[in-house]
Amino acid sequence: MAKPLVIDKQEETKIPFLRGMLIKSLQRSGLEFDDAYKLASEIREDLEDVETITTENLRKRIIDVLKAHHPDIVLGQNLRDTIYTEFIEVTRDDGHADPFSRGVFVKRLLNAGIPAGTCSTITRQVHSRLIREKIRKISVEQLITYAYESVKNVVGQKSADHYLIWCDFNRSNLPLLILIGGIPGSGKSTIATELANQMSIIRTQSTDMLREVMRALIPKRLSPSLHGSSFNAGKALHTQAFYTANRSDALVSGFKMQSDMVSVACEAVLKRAINERVSMILEGVHLGPNLYRKMGKADAIVVPIMLSVLDQKRLKRNFKGRSKDAEKRAAKRYLDNFDLIWQLQAAILSDADTADIEIVDNVNIDETVSDICRTVTETMAADYNGKIKTLRAKYTMS
Repeated sequence: MAKPLVIDKQEETKIPFLRGMLIKSLQRSGLEFDDAYKLASEIREDLEDVETITTENLRKRIIDVLKAHHPDIVLGQNLRDTIYTEFIEVTRDDGHADPFSRGVFVKRLLNAGIPAGTCSTITRQVHSRLIREKIRKISVEQLITYAYESVKNVVGQKSADHYLIWCDFNRSNLPLLILIGGIPGSGKSTIATELANQMSIIRTQSTDMLREVMRALIPKRLSPSLHGSSFNAGKALHTQAFYTANRSDALVSGFKMQSDMVSVACEAVLKRAINERVSMILEGVHLGPNLYRKMGKADAIVVPIMLSVLDQKRLKRNFKGRSKDAEKRAAKRYLDNFDLIWQLQAAILSDADTADIEIVDNVNIDETVSDICRTVTETMAADYNGKIKTLRAKYTMS
């Protein structure tokens, strides 16, 4: 039996009734999948002998069924505007169209440093407006205009400017390079993964992996400090007697020697990303001011971040926690050398502070990611001082 046609008189369109499409609409309205599936199936059975039905009559039927089974959903959602709506297409600059995704929209707002709860509010506002105005296809520029207006009204002009900066950057050919440093246990890998997911950055690299490659190429007898951990590389500098007497100096000197060697590989990886115009996150203990200074004049947005853990108990918990996930990175080795790691952090943070590198105390993953997003946005904004007025004029509704 043929599926009934759903007629939108205002849009002058006809589309077949699709149970899967209705299920998704019901889920967006707050129903679990099983409940949405049952209700959509009931609606389909109800329409077995119907050849055509208007969108308004279909919505009335859906709301009647919802009132009988889930009255809280009916009262809590503006279903008359959102149930069984066609997909909204967003047309890119190249002419191709993608479905409007609220998840992607939220991520772009988060990148601008807007709080998560506010991002959800703004996304609902924009999506509701598209539905209310019966927009089925919209250009990227028009969508940015709607979003800019909403951000400005909800959060303020500064956040709205930051949103425009991100939109302009995303449409440019400029790569973003985020360098995340910090001692072992500071959460570099976790933060890099979360940040890459949020910013849709597909390329990430750890300095530990680069160091392993260099170890395979350079024998230990030629470079003993390269083959040690970051916190005991100093043992290779002098005799054991000297190391014991000058342990603090040797700790920092050995670490810097190892970092200088690894930075050669880091610089090569970053230059490759710049040449390919690909954004990248590089994380590792070896990322310091010297590497940032080398990349300072690169044709890219370069943002250095230094993670810290300023509570000794929390750092120890981090070591114990990571041992559950990877036996080869067991806690004992780090806890046995905890004092050295703590001293190393003091030296690293001091260098970062002197170089005006942003230091973020990694207490909470979400807050840390948000802080880094704000730092990235502020860095971008510094290059947009002369352009922001032009962007405002371009995306302000006439």
